[in-house]
This record gives sequence, structure tokens and C-alpha cells, in this order.
Amino acid sequence: MNVLWDLDGTILDTWPTLVQAFIRISGKELNPHEVLMPLKNGTAYQKFNVSPDKIADFRQMEATFKHDEKPLFPYVREILEQNNVNVLVTHRNRQSTEELLEYWKLTSHFEEVICPEFDGFSLKPHPESYEYLHRRYHIDLAIGDQDTDLMPARQIGISTCAFRNPNPYADFAIDCYSKFEFENKKPGTL
Repeated sequence: MNVLWDLDGTILDTWPTLVQAFIRISGKELNPHEVLMPLKNGTAYQKFNVSPDKIADFRQMEATFKHDEKPLFPYVREILEQNNVNVLVTHRNRQSTEELLEYWKLTSHFEEVICPEFDGFSLKPHPESYEYLHRRYHIDLAIGDQDTDLMPARQIGISTCAFRNPNPYADFAIDCYSKFEFENKKPGTL
């Protein structure tokens, strides 16, 4: 199987550190549970009245958290090892992405890694990076935890799997990779 992955919240459990970084740069006392969904949906800056000028500060703050505070989800390595091809599209910056993949010894599992903002592609949910990877690797499935990870795949006809966050753009959803079937995965067969 040839799989296109998201990184944050899909391969690595980074949302806790992303939420804490956002709270710190906001300068406000915010409830982490109230920050998570707006941060995932890209509306946190507006909702909590934080200037978009703080995005660079947010990225720098999140980078101060140790890599072991951004753990691999259980069983994800086994799925990566079973696939024929793995590719990655993440909004995380190139340096941080490479450092995390290297730290978790995942670099060799990916044929190609795209950080759209740094590699000349439009940000998700624009399908440009997905189209490029699909032409090159004939992607069978896209896995992500947000609508923006799955929308471009659906738009170009790739099956989709929502991880830990069922949504209308998913052909199927799983909450743990132990439930992922490796062989001839078809939508709706979990």
C-alpha cells in the first residue's frame, strides 16, 4: 500500500505541545481543552484575539519542547514498515520535521517529505502537494487527523482515513493503529 501521511496528531502526538505553545505565546490564561479544537481548525488566533504576527513565535515556542514530549502513536511504526511507500505532507517547518523524523528513527520510512510552505507548494487543504505525490507514487490512502489532511485527498480521488478525529471527509476512521489492517485495505472495511 502507498500511503500519504500527516505528521502532527497523526504520526506523532504533538497536539499537547502545540496547545501549550499557543497558550504561552497568547500571554493569556487559557484552558487547554478550549484551545485544542480552534488550534486544529486554524481559528485559534481569531477566537482568542492573538495577533497572526505571533505565528513565528508560536513555532519557536513549540520547538523548545523536547522531542520525547512529542511521542509516536502506538503501532504507527509497524504500519510504516508494512507499506510499500510512505510520503508525508506537513505544515511543520522543514528543520523541525527532519529533526523529529530523525529523533524517532523514521526518516528511512519516507520516500518523500513535503513541507508546503518551504517547498513551494500551497498549504493544505489545497490539493497541489497531494496531486504531485499521487502522480509520482500512486497513493492508495491518505491518513490524517484534521479535515485539511483529508479534503485534498478526497478532491483527487484518494481514499481517506481519519485518525482519532472522525470527520465527513473520511472513508473510515480509527482511534488506534492496532485497528489498521495492512492487506488490501478498502474504505469501510474496518
